[in-house]
Amino acid sequence: MATPVVMSALKCLLIPVLCLLTHPNGISHVAAAVAPPTQPHILFIVADDLGWNDVGWHGSEIRTPHLDELAKSGVILDHSYVQPICSPTRSSIMSGKFVSHTGIQSLISATKPCGLPTNITTIAQQLKGLGYDTHAIGKWHQGYCKEEYTPSKRGFDTFYGYYTGAEEYFTHLRSDTVDSKRWTALDFHYDHGDEYTNVMDMNGTYSAHVFANQAINIINQQDVSKPLYLYMPFQSVHGPLQVPPEYPDKYPNIKDKNRKTFAGMVSALDEAVGNVTDAWKKRGLFNNSVIIFTTDNGGLVHAGGNNYPLRGQKFTLWEGGTRGVAFVSGPLLNKTGYVYPGLVHAVDWYPTLVELAGGAVQDLDIDGFPMWSHFSNNVTSPRTSFPYLIDNETKTFAIRVGAWKLMIGVKNNSWYPPPPESTVDFTDNDHNFDEELANTAKPKKPIVHLFNVDDDPTEHNDLAKSQPEQLATMMKHLEDMKHPYVPDLCGPLPRTSKADTDMHGGVYTHGWC
Repeated sequence: MATPVVMSALKCLLIPVLCLLTHPNGISHVAAAVAPPTQPHILFIVADDLGWNDVGWHGSEIRTPHLDELAKSGVILDHSYVQPICSPTRSSIMSGKFVSHTGIQSLISATKPCGLPTNITTIAQQLKGLGYDTHAIGKWHQGYCKEEYTPSKRGFDTFYGYYTGAEEYFTHLRSDTVDSKRWTALDFHYDHGDEYTNVMDMNGTYSAHVFANQAINIINQQDVSKPLYLYMPFQSVHGPLQVPPEYPDKYPNIKDKNRKTFAGMVSALDEAVGNVTDAWKKRGLFNNSVIIFTTDNGGLVHAGGNNYPLRGQKFTLWEGGTRGVAFVSGPLLNKTGYVYPGLVHAVDWYPTLVELAGGAVQDLDIDGFPMWSHFSNNVTSPRTSFPYLIDNETKTFAIRVGAWKLMIGVKNNSWYPPPPESTVDFTDNDHNFDEELANTAKPKKPIVHLFNVDDDPTEHNDLAKSQPEQLATMMKHLEDMKHPYVPDLCGPLPRTSKADTDMHGGVYTHGWC
């Protein structure tokens, strides 16, 4: 008897109109189970700020042998799109909705009272309802000011990691400033149901090692007869640039200080992924599993990342900020060892995982498409368009329709080959750095850009003036994509001293909004 995944693939191949009619209308609740004979284990890994030119399979000088093996033995996603910054991408993965439909267009600050709206059913809640054990390890960044925002209240059995967007790799401390008051405090937690424990005994241990060890513990304790969803959003390779010295020492050829340290951080991430997947295999989970890997946005150039030859970087809506490195791997794929050319967006992971788990995708009120049968069989992607960003508050817009990309109000950005040499040290000890840079990346006037990114993936040839008819067509598509719209829930909010950790036991915790 065919599994629901296979049946869905057959339906979309034989009756494509039906697929279009049943997607994505429905109501937001846990999808009904279709009782597959065997639900696959799912390992979902997110790298932080990993750029296009930071992985081995794209020809980088940075070596990523474990990631390369998984990518090349699976399916490399050549056009996988994410948001240009952390929180929005994670909200897209969690919700299956574009950020203009969730209100998470900007960063969820550690000192602002906001988070992923609690009326949204997360992918963890969906999978939990379908019988999965669910665990999250690493960076949350979906809000924490109230308990309802925290991972253990969003569908995860356990959470081991940090709530905010950045912190020190060894001490697991971060600093914030509100109204001239500065504080430094621990942001490292183990949450299990209603129990919240501050992790105090990992000072001096590098986060990639800590998170990999926790994942291995969960894997080794897993009842293999139950399906496991293990979500691993690593801290690596976000700033600050910190790593044990043996890792950058592997790159004597890289003279730029930031790039060298960053390369070491990528190697530490690659090693951690290798250790986790080794445990995954030894425990007997691999043969019935899917492994997904994606970055959350492009690399940040002055913090060592690189996206060349793509234009732009993290925080920008150019391809270097939004076209992310990604792959899917595992023995359940029918076809492997190839590069998938179709469009994929972060919102597509939600229905893809529900489909794999045997859920009824047609019941979901989301923006994503179920992609498993397309990856597995190298079938044309159902996705032909998406918004990079619809932000009415800042008048910043970018959309993709077919080969065409329209951008309005987007600040100019350049191309950055890997650096030859530098002695500038980037440590980013001010953990508000992301927020400050995001706020400065606003254009002074609404410049309009138009590119054919199929013919011109590096965005060298702006066709806004030479293709007026195509520009007019894209403008109409933009107007269609502007509705419905949820205003930015976090960006406009002021920072609040209610987040001051001195008022909350000297740790970052919930209970202040």
